[in-house]
Amino acid sequence: MTAAIQVHVLVRGDAAFLGPALASLRAQSFTDWQAVLRPIGGTAAAAAALAVAGDARMRLAAPVECDADALHAIDADTPASFLCVLDGDDALDPQALARLHACLDAQPDAGMAYSRHVLIDAKGRVLGPGPLCDLPYSPEALLLDCMTGPLRLMRTEAFRRAGGYTTAYPHAQDYDLCLRLSETCAIEHVPQPLYAHRIHPAAADVMHWADAIEARYAAFVAAVQRRGLDAQYECALQIDSWHVLQPLRPFGGIPSLG
Repeated sequence: MTAAIQVHVLVRGDAAFLGPALASLRAQSFTDWQAVLRPIGGTAAAAAALAVAGDARMRLAAPVECDADALHAIDADTPASFLCVLDGDDALDPQALARLHACLDAQPDAGMAYSRHVLIDAKGRVLGPGPLCDLPYSPEALLLDCMTGPLRLMRTEAFRRAGGYTTAYPHAQDYDLCLRLSETCAIEHVPQPLYAHRIHPAAADVMHWADAIEARYAAFVAAVQRRGLDAQYECALQIDSWHVLQPLRPFGGIPSLG
Protein backbone atom coordinates (compact mmCIF):
# COMPACT_ATOMS: atom_id res chain seq x y z
CA MET A 1 0.00 0.00 0.00
CA THR A 2 1.27 3.47 -0.91
CA ALA A 3 1.88 5.81 2.01
CA ALA A 4 0.64 9.41 2.06
CA ILE A 5 4.16 10.88 2.16
CA GLN A 6 7.29 9.64 0.46
CA VAL A 7 10.51 10.93 2.04
CA HIS A 8 13.60 10.97 -0.15
CA VAL A 9 16.81 10.81 1.89
CA LEU A 10 20.07 11.97 0.28
CA VAL A 11 23.08 9.99 1.54
CA ARG A 12 26.63 11.20 0.89
CA GLY A 13 30.17 10.10 1.68
CA ASP A 14 30.54 7.87 4.71
CA ALA A 15 27.01 8.75 5.92
CA ALA A 16 28.35 9.77 9.33
CA PHE A 17 25.07 11.43 10.35
CA LEU A 18 22.62 9.07 8.65
CA GLY A 19 21.74 7.26 11.90
CA PRO A 20 20.36 10.38 13.63
CA ALA A 21 18.62 11.46 10.42
CA LEU A 22 16.74 8.16 10.09
CA ALA A 23 16.03 8.05 13.83
CA SER A 24 14.32 11.44 13.49
CA LEU A 25 12.23 10.05 10.62
CA ARG A 26 11.23 6.95 12.57
CA ALA A 27 10.23 9.19 15.50
CA GLN A 28 7.62 11.11 13.48
CA SER A 29 4.18 11.44 15.05
CA PHE A 30 2.77 11.22 11.50
CA THR A 31 3.37 7.58 10.66
CA ASP A 32 1.90 7.26 7.15
CA TRP A 33 5.21 7.60 5.32
CA GLN A 34 7.69 5.57 3.32
CA ALA A 35 11.31 6.46 2.62
CA VAL A 36 13.67 6.05 -0.31
CA LEU A 37 17.38 6.39 0.48
CA ARG A 38 19.30 7.89 -2.45
CA PRO A 39 23.05 7.22 -2.08
CA ILE A 40 25.55 9.39 -3.90
CA GLY A 41 28.54 7.15 -4.57
CA GLY A 42 29.40 3.57 -3.69
CA THR A 43 30.54 4.24 -0.11
CA ALA A 44 27.25 5.95 0.66
CA ALA A 45 25.34 3.05 -0.91
CA ALA A 46 26.97 0.53 1.43
CA ALA A 47 26.19 2.64 4.48
CA ALA A 48 22.60 3.20 3.35
CA ALA A 49 22.05 -0.52 2.76
CA LEU A 50 23.00 -1.24 6.37
CA ALA A 51 20.77 1.57 7.63
CA VAL A 52 17.60 0.31 5.93
CA ALA A 53 18.09 -3.39 6.66
CA GLY A 54 15.01 -4.85 8.32
CA ASP A 55 12.87 -1.69 8.00
CA ALA A 56 9.99 -2.35 5.61
CA ARG A 57 9.18 1.38 5.36
CA MET A 58 12.57 2.13 3.80
CA ARG A 59 14.16 1.06 0.55
CA LEU A 60 17.38 1.78 -1.25
CA ALA A 61 17.59 3.42 -4.68
CA ALA A 62 20.45 2.77 -7.08
CA PRO A 63 23.53 4.90 -6.35
CA VAL A 64 24.23 7.91 -8.55
CA GLU A 65 27.24 10.17 -9.02
CA CYS A 66 25.98 13.54 -7.77
CA ASP A 67 23.20 15.36 -5.92
CA ALA A 68 21.72 16.61 -9.19
CA ASP A 69 21.15 13.07 -10.46
CA ALA A 70 19.69 11.95 -7.11
CA LEU A 71 17.14 14.76 -7.03
CA HIS A 72 16.28 14.42 -10.72
CA ALA A 73 15.36 10.75 -10.17
CA ILE A 74 12.66 11.64 -7.63
CA ASP A 75 9.95 12.53 -10.16
CA ALA A 76 9.73 9.05 -11.67
CA ASP A 77 9.85 7.35 -8.29
CA THR A 78 7.12 8.98 -6.19
CA PRO A 79 3.72 7.23 -6.12
CA ALA A 80 2.67 9.06 -2.92
CA SER A 81 0.41 12.13 -2.84
CA PHE A 82 3.08 14.15 -1.00
CA LEU A 83 6.85 14.17 -1.03
CA CYS A 84 9.73 15.79 0.79
CA VAL A 85 13.52 15.56 0.88
CA LEU A 86 15.55 14.89 4.02
CA ASP A 87 19.28 15.45 3.80
CA GLY A 88 21.10 12.49 5.36
CA ASP A 89 23.16 14.92 7.46
CA ASP A 90 20.10 16.62 9.00
CA ALA A 91 17.19 15.80 11.32
CA LEU A 92 13.44 16.34 11.61
CA ASP A 93 11.47 17.55 14.60
CA PRO A 94 9.05 14.77 15.70
CA GLN A 95 6.08 16.92 14.59
CA ALA A 96 7.57 17.96 11.23
CA LEU A 97 5.56 15.77 8.86
CA ALA A 98 2.37 16.10 10.90
CA ARG A 99 2.40 19.90 10.92
CA LEU A 100 3.33 20.31 7.27
CA HIS A 101 0.74 17.74 6.19
CA ALA A 102 -1.94 19.43 8.32
CA CYS A 103 -1.06 22.78 6.74
CA LEU A 104 -1.52 21.46 3.20
CA ASP A 105 -4.65 19.55 4.21
CA ALA A 106 -6.16 22.83 5.45
CA GLN A 107 -5.08 24.74 2.33
CA PRO A 108 -6.11 22.65 -0.70
CA ASP A 109 -4.89 25.31 -3.14
CA ALA A 110 -1.36 25.21 -1.72
CA GLY A 111 1.19 23.04 -3.49
CA MET A 112 3.98 23.34 -0.93
CA ALA A 113 4.45 24.08 2.78
CA TYR A 114 7.78 24.91 4.40
CA SER A 115 8.93 25.55 7.96
CA ARG A 116 11.50 27.45 9.93
CA HIS A 117 14.71 25.60 10.81
CA VAL A 118 17.73 25.76 13.08
CA LEU A 119 21.41 25.22 12.35
CA ILE A 120 23.34 22.58 14.29
CA ASP A 121 27.00 21.58 14.29
CA ALA A 122 28.61 18.16 13.87
CA LYS A 123 27.84 17.29 17.50
CA GLY A 124 24.22 18.36 17.29
CA ARG A 125 24.66 21.61 19.19
CA VAL A 126 22.32 24.40 18.09
CA LEU A 127 24.15 27.28 16.43
CA GLY A 128 21.10 29.48 15.96
CA PRO A 129 18.10 29.98 13.70
CA GLY A 130 18.43 29.32 10.00
CA PRO A 131 18.99 32.40 7.87
CA LEU A 132 16.16 33.85 5.82
CA CYS A 133 13.37 31.50 6.97
CA ASP A 134 11.73 34.24 9.08
CA LEU A 135 11.36 36.51 6.06
CA PRO A 136 7.77 36.95 4.84
CA TYR A 137 7.11 34.81 1.77
CA SER A 138 5.85 36.06 -1.56
CA PRO A 139 6.68 34.95 -5.11
CA GLU A 140 8.37 38.33 -5.64
CA ALA A 141 10.41 38.19 -2.42
CA LEU A 142 11.59 34.68 -3.33
CA LEU A 143 13.39 36.12 -6.34
CA LEU A 144 15.83 37.90 -4.02
CA ASP A 145 15.94 35.66 -0.93
CA CYS A 146 15.42 31.90 -0.71
CA MET A 147 13.34 31.74 2.47
CA THR A 148 11.55 28.50 1.49
CA GLY A 149 13.75 25.85 2.97
CA PRO A 150 15.29 23.46 3.64
CA LEU A 151 12.22 21.51 4.88
CA ARG A 152 9.43 21.46 2.30
CA LEU A 153 6.45 19.16 1.91
CA MET A 154 5.07 19.22 -1.62
CA ARG A 155 1.99 17.84 -3.27
CA THR A 156 3.33 15.45 -5.88
CA GLU A 157 0.89 16.85 -8.43
CA ALA A 158 2.17 20.41 -7.88
CA PHE A 159 5.78 19.19 -7.93
CA ARG A 160 5.27 17.58 -11.34
CA ARG A 161 3.27 20.50 -12.72
CA ALA A 162 6.20 22.78 -11.88
CA GLY A 163 8.60 20.46 -13.70
CA GLY A 164 10.15 18.70 -10.71
CA TYR A 165 13.87 18.79 -9.99
CA THR A 166 16.02 19.40 -13.05
CA THR A 167 19.76 19.16 -13.65
CA ALA A 168 19.95 22.67 -15.15
CA TYR A 169 21.34 24.34 -12.01
CA PRO A 170 23.56 21.98 -9.97
CA HIS A 171 23.92 23.18 -6.36
CA ALA A 172 20.77 25.33 -6.73
CA GLN A 173 18.12 22.75 -7.60
CA ASP A 174 16.05 23.46 -4.50
CA TYR A 175 15.95 27.18 -5.20
CA ASP A 176 15.13 26.62 -8.88
CA LEU A 177 12.27 24.28 -7.96
CA CYS A 178 10.87 26.69 -5.37
CA LEU A 179 10.92 29.53 -7.90
CA ARG A 180 8.96 27.43 -10.39
CA LEU A 181 6.52 26.28 -7.70
CA SER A 182 5.93 29.91 -6.71
CA GLU A 183 4.84 30.57 -10.30
CA THR A 184 2.37 27.68 -10.43
CA CYS A 185 0.83 27.25 -6.95
CA ALA A 186 0.31 28.80 -3.54
CA ILE A 187 2.99 28.22 -0.90
CA GLU A 188 2.38 28.17 2.86
CA HIS A 189 4.77 28.90 5.72
CA VAL A 190 4.63 26.95 9.00
CA PRO A 191 6.33 29.26 11.55
CA GLN A 192 7.65 26.57 13.91
CA PRO A 193 11.29 25.38 13.55
CA LEU A 194 10.74 21.78 12.42
CA TYR A 195 14.12 20.94 10.88
CA ALA A 196 17.76 20.90 12.01
CA HIS A 197 20.25 21.60 9.24
CA ARG A 198 23.74 20.36 10.09
CA ILE A 199 26.72 22.59 9.28
CA HIS A 200 30.07 20.77 9.08
CA PRO A 201 33.14 20.91 6.81
CA ALA A 202 31.97 18.11 4.48
CA ALA A 203 28.38 19.37 4.13
CA ALA A 204 27.33 19.90 0.52
CA ASP A 205 26.42 23.56 0.97
CA VAL A 206 29.78 24.23 2.67
CA MET A 207 31.91 22.41 0.10
CA HIS A 208 30.07 23.93 -2.88
CA TRP A 209 29.39 27.37 -1.44
CA ALA A 210 30.94 29.33 -4.32
CA ASP A 211 29.37 27.11 -7.01
CA ALA A 212 25.97 27.58 -5.38
CA ILE A 213 26.20 31.37 -5.63
CA GLU A 214 26.58 31.22 -9.40
CA ALA A 215 23.94 28.50 -9.76
CA ARG A 216 21.36 30.41 -7.70
CA TYR A 217 22.02 33.51 -9.78
CA ALA A 218 21.47 31.55 -13.01
CA ALA A 219 18.17 30.17 -11.63
CA PHE A 220 17.16 33.69 -10.60
CA VAL A 221 17.85 35.08 -14.10
CA ALA A 222 15.79 32.28 -15.65
CA ALA A 223 12.89 33.08 -13.30
CA VAL A 224 13.08 36.79 -14.16
CA GLN A 225 12.86 35.89 -17.85
CA ARG A 226 9.96 33.45 -17.34
CA ARG A 227 8.02 36.16 -15.52
CA GLY A 228 8.69 38.72 -18.24
CA LEU A 229 10.47 41.01 -15.81
CA ASP A 230 13.53 41.34 -18.01
CA ALA A 231 11.59 43.91 -20.08
CA GLN A 232 11.66 46.24 -17.05
CA TYR A 233 14.67 45.18 -15.01
CA GLU A 234 18.25 44.10 -15.51
CA CYS A 235 19.93 41.41 -13.42
CA ALA A 236 23.26 41.68 -11.63
CA LEU A 237 25.14 39.48 -9.18
CA GLN A 238 26.56 41.41 -6.24
CA ILE A 239 28.73 39.66 -3.64
CA ASP A 240 29.53 41.68 -0.53
CA SER A 241 32.78 41.04 1.33
CA TRP A 242 33.46 41.91 4.94
CA HIS A 243 35.86 40.98 7.72
CA VAL A 244 34.74 39.49 11.04
CA LEU A 245 36.75 38.93 14.24
CA GLN A 246 34.92 36.76 16.76
CA PRO A 247 35.48 34.20 19.54
CA LEU A 248 36.33 30.66 18.44
CA ARG A 249 33.34 28.32 18.05
CA PRO A 250 33.00 24.59 17.21
CA PHE A 251 32.36 25.38 13.57
CA GLY A 252 32.49 29.17 13.29
CA GLY A 253 29.47 31.36 12.71
CA ILE A 254 28.59 34.60 14.42
CA PRO A 255 27.60 34.13 18.09
CA SER A 256 24.01 34.92 18.97
CA LEU A 257 23.45 38.24 20.72
CA GLY A 258 20.16 37.06 22.25
